[in-house]
Amino acid sequence: MLTVLLSIFVALTPPIDTLPPAYAKAFKETLPLEKVASPVSYLLPAELKTEGVVGQGRLSALVPSLLIPEYGASLTSTIYLRGIGSRMENPSMGLYVDGIPIMDKNAYDFDWTGIRFAALMRGPQATLYGRNSMSGTLVLQSASPDGTTHVNAYAEAGLAKTVRTGATVSFGQHVLTAGFKYNAGWNRNEYKGTLCDPYQGLSLRWKWEQVPSGKIRWSNSLFATLSKEGGFAYGLYENGTLHPVSYNGEGSYRRISVIDGVGFHYTGDSFTLDGTGSLQLLSDDMRMDQDYTPENIFTLRQAQNSATGTAEVILRSQKEHWQPSTGVFTFYRFNRMDAPVTFGRTGIENLILDNANRNIPEDIGYLSIPDDEILIDSDFGIHTFGAALFHESVFTLGRWRLTAGLRLDYEGGVMAYDCLANLHYRFFPTMKADKPLAVPYRGTVTHSSGLQVLPKLSALFEASKVVSFYGNVSKGYRAGGFNTQIFSDILQSQTMMALMSDLGVYLDNLPASVGAGHTRYKPESAWNFEAGVRLVKDHFRAEATFYYMDVRNQQLTVFPPGKSTGRMMTNAGASRSLGAEAELDWRPGEFHFHASYAWCDARFVAYNDGNHDYSGNRIPYVPAHTAFASAAWRHSFNAISLNLSASVRAYGPLSWDETGLLQEPVHIRPEARIALSFKKWEIWLRGENLTGRTGRNFYFKSVGREFFSLERPRNIILGISINI
Repeated sequence: MLTVLLSIFVALTPPIDTLPPAYAKAFKETLPLEKVASPVSYLLPAELKTEGVVGQGRLSALVPSLLIPEYGASLTSTIYLRGIGSRMENPSMGLYVDGIPIMDKNAYDFDWTGIRFAALMRGPQATLYGRNSMSGTLVLQSASPDGTTHVNAYAEAGLAKTVRTGATVSFGQHVLTAGFKYNAGWNRNEYKGTLCDPYQGLSLRWKWEQVPSGKIRWSNSLFATLSKEGGFAYGLYENGTLHPVSYNGEGSYRRISVIDGVGFHYTGDSFTLDGTGSLQLLSDDMRMDQDYTPENIFTLRQAQNSATGTAEVILRSQKEHWQPSTGVFTFYRFNRMDAPVTFGRTGIENLILDNANRNIPEDIGYLSIPDDEILIDSDFGIHTFGAALFHESVFTLGRWRLTAGLRLDYEGGVMAYDCLANLHYRFFPTMKADKPLAVPYRGTVTHSSGLQVLPKLSALFEASKVVSFYGNVSKGYRAGGFNTQIFSDILQSQTMMALMSDLGVYLDNLPASVGAGHTRYKPESAWNFEAGVRLVKDHFRAEATFYYMDVRNQQLTVFPPGKSTGRMMTNAGASRSLGAEAELDWRPGEFHFHASYAWCDARFVAYNDGNHDYSGNRIPYVPAHTAFASAAWRHSFNAISLNLSASVRAYGPLSWDETGLLQEPVHIRPEARIALSFKKWEIWLRGENLTGRTGRNFYFKSVGREFFSLERPRNIILGISINI
């Protein structure tokens, strides 16, 4: 009955073109997107422009179940999809750009100038895409050369002195793209009296494709980004009040990222062979006042220089009822990280001396440190490597398409750490002069994910030419790793014990601390059970999906109790995500309607951190609902077209921590756009967050205190583009 009603409905309006085949060539899937037994959200160039999707953050709520809040800088990408995500280390969502897997999470957040197509496949995609794709995979494709010469350029400006401009030049076998982005900042640091989060960034892209024969195609994609920004606009939250941003240290982030990928495609008589290889370089420098107050407690600098190499080969064959594909993938990454922590005078007194003297009887004496600053220098050399063998077969049996896949994935890592604290101390009244003390902490830690077995079984049934039903069972995993940001706490503990030992005092009740051997965390894995229905006919596309995800060894960011300075990733035991997603896209004539909705109930099944049992509580940062709706109308008057669109996105409520006591209500952000299009150019006016509401956007703890950042306020943007 459902099939009949839907078929009648979509037959009432004239057809238009469906997804062009050209956009599917960067995908690993054997089948077209409309035949994949997994929910897929995709955006074509018109939607990217209309909705102002200039980066991954603009996908929040537009894609069901997806939330990407602003972390405070483009250092890292905080991605939550289907109840899975984290604020640090490995992402839960994979990212491919022009067929190249982006291996460093610090390179995820970049300007999308030149991107022509985006598709997000939700649910574990590990059989084909491997590590860190356990909640989904985002695939981006930039403009490709078409043998003609043309130029597309744009410029736009908005509030807060925001400027964004770029150009794409295509000629022969080449496409060159450049983009520049600037804003003066949105949030004021009350202590300094200046805006704390300005941004300026440049992106460059070169893409080359050559077809020397009808069977061979070569390609190269080179992408570079340079950015300099402030950030970390966090205000102190205490007694139910959020105070303005106010801190005395530096907050900045600089990054240079260069990614080059080579692609090869060969078409034989009964098979195809695809190969890709990439070199990915990243150098960045973050400086952060980690107590985020006017007090002189402690600051952090984190500088990274990483290099990653990847290689992948996939062999496919085309048979009448069987389409097998087999591939191998390997990677190696080295990251040299320098992460010194500097304790100011207040930090020395509150975090070191108070803890030490608390354990010394008053009648014996007390410890004093005369230094105005203590530098805890931490250097890390982290090697990560992995290899995978995978196979997927698609069987076509009448109206049925059955897919069976299996991936064997192995990953390992080695971390060498070299830490040193230097200070002077005096014990009153027995010592007459200050004494120097050096506290080294060096060693090596290894970890292994073991052999990850990642199966996939799916079935798609075409009930008619319009409606299909699908279901799948699949497993995904997120890699384990090392906690580097807890080493400041480790060194504090080591320093305290060294002080006591140097004095000949041995105490049993020193504060407990983790050691380097405890800095490893395990891979996270998830089984996904999913069923859905999809309707596709010309101008109309609708999809509804129901899923259940069973997550084991869930990775969570935790903060040690008390006045700790670090944070670490830990495995929380088990959790589960239960949800439903729906998406609709309808294009009758000059109108375009798009809507999406998701409900997600993600909870801990078993999580006890040693102090509290959080079993049954909601997982932090995961909104119970995400919703998006947009309507666009285009009408032509001779050589001029008027384009009107309006949209609203919403997400929430959500919990900020494991207790569930700190909640955030639903956020609603309306937007609108008006544009006049001429033969070769267009002018537009777009408004974002039109109500001006700035809800709480990000939460964390430092030194036992709570902090929040806020959403960006209203922004009105005027732009112009030309296409010649």
